[in-house]
Amino acid sequence: MKGVLLETELGQQKRSISGEIRRRNQELILQAAADEFVKHGYKGTSVQAIADRVNLPKANILYYFKSKTGLYKALLQDILTLWNEGFSESAIDSSPQAVLRNYIVGKMRYSRTHPQESKIFAQEIIQGAPVIRDEIQFPVVNWAAGKASVINAWVEQGLIRPVDPLHLLFLIWGATQFYADFDTEIQLIKGAPMSEEEFEQAQQFLVDMILRGLAVTS
Repeated sequence: MKGVLLETELGQQKRSISGEIRRRNQELILQAAADEFVKHGYKGTSVQAIADRVNLPKANILYYFKSKTGLYKALLQDILTLWNEGFSESAIDSSPQAVLRNYIVGKMRYSRTHPQESKIFAQEIIQGAPVIRDEIQFPVVNWAAGKASVINAWVEQGLIRPVDPLHLLFLIWGATQFYADFDTEIQLIKGAPMSEEEFEQAQQFLVDMILRGLAVTS
């Protein structure tokens, strides 16, 4: 009996180690892919170049993601997931002030920590979403519709002034993602990259401007 339990424990440990190695490799591959896609675009990037960056055989990349397209879609899907999780369906039961502040700050922080991924998404959309249109169109439409219903509910409750919910979302997206997609322009104008203090000031500025514009009540 002890022998069976020992074998079971060893099997669980092996699976745990294997899972950790897989997760670590996938993270390294996605980061390398982001470096390549942002520099060379989808068409100019090769699986071999990504493999060379992480010192893994090309076959390993294809084992995890099947193809360059699969890797590209996984990268962009990860971006959408991180962007969208800051504004959940349960937001309708929370105050607009808390929800919008957290959403704006979360998207700004993502722009700070993942500028390459944001640029890749922007490049894909500017080109008409040729690779990911089928995968993101309905999820994005459904997500926006759900958030629009939350914003409309806030309006009906008198918690914010009447606004077009989609224009509010577009404003937040454009303002927050600017700090990632056009960080080079910001650096050229300022003469240096934004410091952490300056970035936090920018976050607070956007939060204040949007909440005041909406006449948000607690």
